[in-house]
Amino acid sequence: MSRLLHIPLLMLPLLLSGCGGAYFVGVVSNPGNPVHVSGTISGVQLGFYDDRHGTVVTFTAVGFTSAGTLTTINFCGDQQDLFPIDQFAHADFNTGIYCSTLIAVTIQN
Repeated sequence: MSRLLHIPLLMLPLLLSGCGGAYFVGVVSNPGNPVHVSGTISGVQLGFYDDRHGTVVTFTAVGFTSAGTLTTINFCGDQQDLFPIDQFAHADFNTGIYCSTLIAVTIQN
């Protein structure tokens, strides 16, 4: 009987999405545990994201190349000065929904 009570709750997002609304459900796994990335910086670009709630999020997209594989991380804010092109870097960060929060960057010459 209690399962029948959950059906309206499950159907509500489907009904509302038919009205032209956009919905986003985000899940963060293991929040607070820093993530690491290392590689040669192959590209840095400033970007902007509209979160559809009136806020524009500024982020810096950084490409790290390691062993022939490119990994791109979007760091919150304007971090362009911290990532010189063609330098090897190690970055620690916490992942987020729109961008990742940078904790530390180490550049190796």
